[in-house]
Amino acid sequence: MDDNRIHELTEEVLSQLREGEGAPATDLESRVAALEATVARLQLGAARPSAAPPAVHVHTHPSLQVLSVPAGSERCIMEPDKPCVHSGGCRVLGH
Repeated sequence: MDDNRIHELTEEVLSQLREGEGAPATDLESRVAALEATVARLQLGAARPSAAPPAVHVHTHPSLQVLSVPAGSERCIMEPDKPCVHSGGCRVLGH
């Protein structure tokens, strides 16, 4: 996006904001009332629920998956000649 397009968008937004202002208020009470009306309008716009919530896709790496390995053996499943140290290494696909 170039500087000219940014300037055009800025002017467009500012003109839309100016259109909603109406006549500028001069006394404090009318300025506060105008400010409260603008805040209420903005809060109403923010309170509207979106049409659909954003979808979240979580991809897990295979090394983070945990396998169901039967317990109860005194020997290590990965190295049967060694005792089980209950590290959980036999339950994961990666390191």
